[in-house]
Amino acid sequence: MATTEELIALYVLADERLRALVQILQDGNISNRRRQQLLQQVDMIIAELVNDAGQGLADLIGEEYRSGAAVAVEQMVAAGIAREAMDVTIKEIIHQGAAQSISDEGFYSILEASEHMTRDAKKRIEDAIRIANEQSLLEGVSRRQATQNAVAAVNKQGITGMISKNGARIPADKYMAGVVQYHQRKAHVTGTENMAVQNGMDLVYINSVGITCPVCAVYQGRVYSISGSDSRFPRLERRPPYHSHCVHSMSVWVEEYTSADEIEQVILDSNRPFTDNRTAANMRRYNELQREKSRKNETRKQWIRYKAVLPEDTPNLQQFASLKVRKTARYAELQELFREVNREIKRQGG
Repeated sequence: MATTEELIALYVLADERLRALVQILQDGNISNRRRQQLLQQVDMIIAELVNDAGQGLADLIGEEYRSGAAVAVEQMVAAGIAREAMDVTIKEIIHQGAAQSISDEGFYSILEASEHMTRDAKKRIEDAIRIANEQSLLEGVSRRQATQNAVAAVNKQGITGMISKNGARIPADKYMAGVVQYHQRKAHVTGTENMAVQNGMDLVYINSVGITCPVCAVYQGRVYSISGSDSRFPRLERRPPYHSHCVHSMSVWVEEYTSADEIEQVILDSNRPFTDNRTAANMRRYNELQREKSRKNETRKQWIRYKAVLPEDTPNLQQFASLKVRKTARYAELQELFREVNREIKRQGG
């Protein structure tokens, strides 16, 4: 069964393969036959990706759902309920139907991303050929140089996996990392909830994480009533995950074996105002982590820009990131070479 990391790696590899197809045009051969071959290869890469990612995600969701259900059982046992008194079977109608629904939802995201990836990759090929022809025929630039300029112009960012509401293009691997992790977490949480309900448990706890986002901070650290029939606790209207990469989960809360003092405190905590209750220190740390994540994303974007312009000189991402963070002489050389090539491209009208 594929792991989360292996599923995301499929998209990293597909991104590299699609950009490499565009890079092939740098040899100067931009005939119609070459164009058709490259467009067909785009379809082949995407078809392989959809098949592998779809099967991998379905397997992962099934495994996570079963894991969530098993965790619920262990939580109830740990709280004092005898395992022999519980119904721990994975009932087909309830459990398999729930897992399949999550899998279908995830596969739709895979198909949606594949459409964006196909469209982006094919447009790059078409645009690179068009730009190269314009420079070669109208501006007198050599065919080889023209195609190099064109590839550098169209291949300077990751393959698009999604276009956000504000028009921003989200790289395929980054978008699908969120999709995979979101549905994995959702499957685990759903498995826990359904196993709790199957055993007549109505109360669940959403864990509290100090370093978290303002959305999660509103909902975390509370006990909820799944059915809404227990007026002491808020109804479970919204479940984790609250967004992609959310780390929050759900556990069964067993009142029968909880002390009166603890129950009273849990009721107070659960009914606090639905507002962000993070400390100032936790907010600062969260913002620091977000900035660090942004820096890492920017390094990858920079590496892709360099790879588009300097395919033979740019090392792999890990080596590039290491050179950059250590501010080596080799990184300085790459920077200068990148600037020189870009100046030449601009001089030639690229």
